[in-house]
Amino acid sequence: MSTTIRADELLDNIVEDIFDAYPSLYERYGENGKIRTREDNQHHLNYLQTAYEADDIQLFNDYTLWLYELLSARGMNEKIIIDNYVRLIPLLEVYVDKKKYAFFKACLEEGIQVLHAEKNKDEDN
Repeated sequence: MSTTIRADELLDNIVEDIFDAYPSLYERYGENGKIRTREDNQHHLNYLQTAYEADDIQLFNDYTLWLYELLSARGMNEKIIIDNYVRLIPLLEVYVDKKKYAFFKACLEEGIQVLHAEKNKDEDN
């Protein structure tokens, strides 16, 4: 993110997008759910930035697998992560430069593929 304000805007927009798409989330989790969703997305952005600085998409894949394992242990599935990643892709294009966007998009798309592969492995066992 070029500035904190821009990152804040991005986080506000992704949280709003998710809660608009799934009104039941607010009914179930309220404002605390929005706070947690914002924190989760801050983590996504932090890991995207770390992978970018290291020029290593695998760092983001490792984070995605860790997140999947964490959420699976809490009874959630990969769909929530995939949905979040899909929603981030077009928003990031507005908030980051073209070079960084291309890398972030590649990370998110590869992360989605990793999640699909992980789901298929789980179904095979």
